[in-house]
Amino acid sequence: MNTETTQRPGRPKDTAKREEIVVAATDLFMEKGYELTSMEAVAKRANVSKLTIYSHFADKTELFRAIIQYRCDKVCLPESFEAEAQMEPQEALTKIAQQACRIMYRADSLRLTRVIYSEVVHHPEVVEVWYSVGPRRVKTAFTDLLRSFNEQKKLEIPDATRASEQFFSLLKGERMQRTLMMMAPEPTATELAEHIAATVSFFLAVYQQKKSH
Repeated sequence: MNTETTQRPGRPKDTAKREEIVVAATDLFMEKGYELTSMEAVAKRANVSKLTIYSHFADKTELFRAIIQYRCDKVCLPESFEAEAQMEPQEALTKIAQQACRIMYRADSLRLTRVIYSEVVHHPEVVEVWYSVGPRRVKTAFTDLLRSFNEQKKLEIPDATRASEQFFSLLKGERMQRTLMMMAPEPTATELAEHIAATVSFFLAVYQQKKSH
């Protein structure tokens, strides 16, 4: 007689329920901000118990991290630019700038950024979650792309990290700040196209491979 017992794995978490919680929490964070959104309110909005929420998320910060990750996946935020590394720099930078602007100027992106800015003093850990899952992820991938261009001698970039910061600073520009502060409307498609072209041209003028004479 076989006396060995089979170890049964724990019951997997309900992924659909988890997503419902994240969606409900996203709506509340957008409406009320991080400070004023309670786990009780999220439970009520998602039509689940607090116990159910805590079975998926240890605390509100972990829930917020899941929200940011969910949103990054939803807008297809890139984790690498391997395909773009095979393009010519102008084509690759223009493509990336177009993708970035589409994401930055989405209505929900603008709302989320305003929420983040409002929490920076009292909840810096929330800002760190947002930055690490979102902007830092893109900047790291873009820095790797610039290093690849440098190695391929398509561009001459001695400091890829600094160049990455410069590119996205140029791309956001004053218009993004004015839009976030509701001092200006979102740019039109034509305005964005002109801004992207100017940003890429300026960047390439600095980092084009120098021709030897």
